Amino acid sequence: MSKKQLSAAQGIEAACILFQLNSKTADILRLAENAGLPSAYAHGPEQARLRAEWLAFVHAVVTAGLMQHAPNSVLAGYLRETGNLLRAAETDAPAESNNAATAGTLAQADFVDGPFAAYMALLGHGEQAGCPDLFCRRLAEGAAPGVAAEPVADARAQARLAAAMALVISAVWDKLEEYEILPD
Repeated sequence: MSKKQLSAAQGIEAACILFQLNSKTADILRLAENAGLPSAYAHGPEQARLRAEWLAFVHAVVTAGLMQHAPNSVLAGYLRETGNLLRAAETDAPAESNNAATAGTLAQADFVDGPFAAYMALLGHGEQAGCPDLFCRRLAEGAAPGVAAEPVADARAQARLAAAMALVISAVWDKLEEYEILPD
C-alpha cells in the first residue's frame, strides 16, 4: 500500500487533528466513568486534573508518533502548537471547570515539564505499557482530600484504562504510519 504524501504543513495539521480527536472533554469524562474512576473525576472537582493528565498523555502519544514517522521539522512544528492546542482544549472544558484553577492546570510550561515529560519518558523508550500506571499514580498524588488516594484500585478498572490508552496509541501511530510526511 502506498503512503499518502503530506507536506510539512499538512503533517503538522494532521498531528493537531489527531490530538483534538483524542482529547475531547466529553470522551475523557466518559472514559473516567466507564473505567470506574471515582465520581470526582467524571463529575466533580477532579475533572480539570483528569483532563490535564489525559491531554498530556495524548500530546505525548502524538509527539512519539511523529518521532517515528515524520521529519524533525514537522515534529518541531507540532511542538510549537502546544500552546494553541491547550488553549483550544480549554474552550472544550465544561463551564464549571473552566476557571482560573483549570487554566493553571494547563499552563504550558508546567504541562511540558510535568505530565507531558513523564509520558514522553515512557513512550520515547517504547514503554507504553507503563502509561496506565503512571496516569493512575499522577492522579492519586494530587488528589483533593476526600478523593480516593488510589483512583483506579480494582483490576477491571485498570484493565479498561489500559485498553483505552492502548487504543489511542495504536490509532494515532497507525494513522501517522499511513502518511509520508515531507520535510519543509
